[in-house]
Amino acid sequence: MRTGTDRFKASLARAKAAHLDTLLKDVHVDEAREASAQQVEARRLAIQRDVADPLAARVRLERILKGNDLSDISYLEQGLLAGRSVCRIVLRRNGSLVGYGTGFLVAPGVLMTNEHVFEDASAVRESIAQFRYERDVHGLDVASVDFGFRLAPAPIISRELDFALVQLEPRSLRGQALDTFAWLRLDPTPGKAFVGEYLTIIQHPKGERKQICVRENKLLKYADKDPYVWYETDTVSGSSGSPVFNNSWDVVALHHSSVPQTKRVGGKDVWLTRDGKLWSADLGDDAIAWKANEGIRVSRIVEHLSAKHATHPLAKAVLTAKDARVGQVEGGVYGGIGSGPETIVDTGQIQVRSDGAGNMRILIPVDIKVGAQALDAVTPAAPTPPVQVLGPQPATALEKVVIDQSNYAKRNGYDPKFLGAAAVPLPRVTNETLGKVFLLPRRKIELKYWNYSVVLNRTRALAYFSAANVDAARFRGNRDADGDTWFRDTRVDAVDKAAQTGAEFYKKQSAFEADRALNPFDQGHLTRRSDLQWGASDATAKRNGDDSYHYTNCTPQHWQFNQNNRASAATGIWFRLEDAAVASLADGATRLCVINGPVFDAPLCKAGTDGRLRLDLKGKRAPDEAFGGVKIPKQFFKVIAYVSGQALKAKAFVVTQEDLLAGIARLRPEEAALTALEVRLYQVRIAELERLTGLDFGPLSAHDAKPGPESLVLDEGLPIVDSAEIRF
Repeated sequence: MRTGTDRFKASLARAKAAHLDTLLKDVHVDEAREASAQQVEARRLAIQRDVADPLAARVRLERILKGNDLSDISYLEQGLLAGRSVCRIVLRRNGSLVGYGTGFLVAPGVLMTNEHVFEDASAVRESIAQFRYERDVHGLDVASVDFGFRLAPAPIISRELDFALVQLEPRSLRGQALDTFAWLRLDPTPGKAFVGEYLTIIQHPKGERKQICVRENKLLKYADKDPYVWYETDTVSGSSGSPVFNNSWDVVALHHSSVPQTKRVGGKDVWLTRDGKLWSADLGDDAIAWKANEGIRVSRIVEHLSAKHATHPLAKAVLTAKDARVGQVEGGVYGGIGSGPETIVDTGQIQVRSDGAGNMRILIPVDIKVGAQALDAVTPAAPTPPVQVLGPQPATALEKVVIDQSNYAKRNGYDPKFLGAAAVPLPRVTNETLGKVFLLPRRKIELKYWNYSVVLNRTRALAYFSAANVDAARFRGNRDADGDTWFRDTRVDAVDKAAQTGAEFYKKQSAFEADRALNPFDQGHLTRRSDLQWGASDATAKRNGDDSYHYTNCTPQHWQFNQNNRASAATGIWFRLEDAAVASLADGATRLCVINGPVFDAPLCKAGTDGRLRLDLKGKRAPDEAFGGVKIPKQFFKVIAYVSGQALKAKAFVVTQEDLLAGIARLRPEEAALTALEVRLYQVRIAELERLTGLDFGPLSAHDAKPGPESLVLDEGLPIVDSAEIRF
């Protein structure tokens, strides 16, 4: 591990440029915290993840904002869970100890630390990661659980952002499974802590047993454009690579450097020691008086991984990892409800676990041989050969898509009478200001597929809308599987090949997957496969689901919107609206009519009456910007029609990717361009949606389901931030 002097000099220069001394003089214990509306909303959602009661979550948020740091007692238990992921790194080269660092799990089997801890692969080869290198509730040393590192897949090492990702062995040197330790998800949301908020670092200072700093640790400032954040938290050597947490135990930064205290002597800034004397290199780094610390923002690290290493197995594991701390309570940190933290003594493969109540469990592994050829027992000291990254399996399976393009005439298409007596006709394009309607021979406009239909905007080479019939009672097969290919509609090509956007645009991304700035757009479904995969048999359901993979049924969606739909709260709700509708229907009803589409040339969002960004439903249209010759829609709509109490009802929603589009021209977009608006979901009146889209939804406008409280704010769109807020 190289000396930190040069790193500290660079940190000092950045701190001066950021006027950090002025901020340090103005720190007050009881000051209100600075935060944007987007930060506040994102933080509310994060707190509600840990606090089941929405009111309690709001109270905690208000306390944080006002500088009141009272917390539930569960805060300490949550910190204990977070600490499970943190380990001491013992650095060795050529059989000799060269130093210590701190690291933490950020995905199954994947550890993060600083680049200056692991400068290259040679620093990784002999080093070990020691989990539970700490003391128990009685002050007794806990036996550490030691894991080796793997060099396959190759580590990701970034000098620019001073981070390293390395693969750990799946079992410790004594045979304990690594998956008993949680990982800390790297949330890509920027601004996860407020200026003035207290931060916490869990660390191994000087290589000592695990420690935590919970005092004098305010967040001072985010760098305007650079990936740095400054805070007061105490650290010493050995703390490099530690996670920096906000008050909700979300990782906001990777600790990497410190800012020395200086004094002007002879016209030059000289560094000071902790006792106020002049520092010199022979005194060592530990003698320096530090005035602040510097971390690398997690949002920038995730951005870097997405843009530069998206296909690397380690990066994939990090980018797709979910928050695993919840699953670590039973049988992990705690032996059971009320048992208290356990002390674990690892004696070979036999583990002795005792809790605070004096209960003891002895865990003895048993090798059970089944059949003629049994697995060999685990040999603790034997090295494990390199294999692929130990990480989560893909969230969705990949299935072969089979589409018979010889029988388009047999497709039933969308059925307006699917809900019974309450007819829901296809929308009608009221005028062609936003693009000419594509016409089939004999001036037909409807492209029929299995259980859904599409009407194309010939000018934009995208769908005006896609309308589907959904019967949840007849769902079959793996509805969440991803398809392996998309198909052009030969009926469209026979008239005008330019009328549908296909592989010539979307497939550019496959060659540039490691740098999504070159083509950040995925082929995003309008009508979802999961909505269409129903029928009388598995084969019929699979056929219907596969039919969704037509280019006529997709539209360019920013990859962060399209691929994060399972991890992000608001986009997750967008992709689960149909599920929420079915779950809340009365009288055992399971049928829906779902109409999706892009909003062409949508007005830009504006500040609402409450200061939050809202849709400007009546605003001036803003032409969609082009990328790769294709104009990219900023917003998408979804209308869900259903029968409730024997009456036809419908709800309309709009989601925006406006802020994501603001960054597509920059290789490193500023954090301000990636606000919570990128995943903002709204409920709107159907009448307003008709004006926004230029579509006539027929009888649905008269059957708009608008509860009283919603109607007061629907003029500017009702933000939806939790699926519990949706009632059908």
